Amino acid sequence: MKLIPTAAAALVASVSIAAAQMPPTTGTSTTPAVPPAGMPGTAQSESSVRTQIEASGYTKIRDLTRKADGSWHARASRNDVDVAVSVDSTGSVTQVQ
Repeated sequence: MKLIPTAAAALVASVSIAAAQMPPTTGTSTTPAVPPAGMPGTAQSESSVRTQIEASGYTKIRDLTRKADGSWHARASRNDVDVAVSVDSTGSVTQVQ
């Protein structure tokens, strides 16, 4: 009958040792919940797309709309010339003819 308490004590001791060797968890993940804007296949917000267009040298951005394929289209100005621009799912800004 002494075998069961001895086995139980050994089991508790081995679990305690294994738990002590594991790093503490903080409850946070190193993987972002949402992929960063500009990553292929991500759902970019209107504000992040607007920022990408501005960073590419365009101003006066208007009529910004999202298409079914995930790309964005807008009218904008560059060097005081009104142009059409497109932002694809990878975040590349292209002037459309």
